[in-house]
Amino acid sequence: MWFFYSLFFSVWSAFATTLIKNLTKKISYLPLMLILQIFGIPLMLILVLFSGGIPQTTQNFYLFMFASATLDTIAFVSFFAAISKSEISLVTPLASFGPIFTAIIAIYTLKEIPNTIGVLGIFLIVFGAYLLNAADIKQGVLAPFKNLFRNKGVLLFLLATLMWSITPIFQKQAIFETSPRVPLYASFWGLIFVTIFTSLIVLPKALKEFSFVKNNISKILLYASGSSLAQLAAYTAFSLAFVGYTTAVFRTSALFIVIFGGIFLKEKRFKERLLGTLVMILGVILLVV
Repeated sequence: MWFFYSLFFSVWSAFATTLIKNLTKKISYLPLMLILQIFGIPLMLILVLFSGGIPQTTQNFYLFMFASATLDTIAFVSFFAAISKSEISLVTPLASFGPIFTAIIAIYTLKEIPNTIGVLGIFLIVFGAYLLNAADIKQGVLAPFKNLFRNKGVLLFLLATLMWSITPIFQKQAIFETSPRVPLYASFWGLIFVTIFTSLIVLPKALKEFSFVKNNISKILLYASGSSLAQLAAYTAFSLAFVGYTTAVFRTSALFIVIFGGIFLKEKRFKERLLGTLVMILGVILLVV
């Protein structure tokens, strides 16, 4: 079952990213981020109550979720900024770099060296990133990489990916600090912490966006309700399988995003970005499974 929970999270993430891209054409990304979070809290609380209720927790639960939310805040700000500045079919496939970041961290902290298959996976992820801008090879062999990493949205998305390659470790530990285990309760507290942190940055601006909320309430509620269900699926998957397995399936969201970006947003270079994304996903599978 963990696979289907993970796949649902992947498909929803792709749809949600496309929706965010659409909404950032109407409002600045930071107020949008806070508005979506605020509407998400009550809906997620309802799901918590129906999916197991409020469990007993240890003090460590809140410490783990505070640590996770701190990194999540950096990740979400970077993610929303990247989506608003760049084409989603270009930046989101770079989520495949997450397992590379995890592997590098493991080398220095756990002394774990990737095996031959893992090294091949890393190569495929990097090569897939090269293919995202393959048409630029006319400007030189290294031009696809140079043009990719000159893009500010790409750099912001890589920062988000780095943060999100670390947060599952804290989140899974937090789940084990609840009794009985209610995965979504951890996500609920993560959302509360992130919303508090975001409010410190952008609450005054968000309060001025009443007309935006009124005119886009259906999209906001769709995002909030869908994201709550997706978080339930993700945290349930974390509790049923190895983090590496679940995050590998999560990375397939890039494939759906490229497809949605090409179909609904008419983004350019659809074929080469689709090919590059498929190669990167194959690399992720080799690296983490």
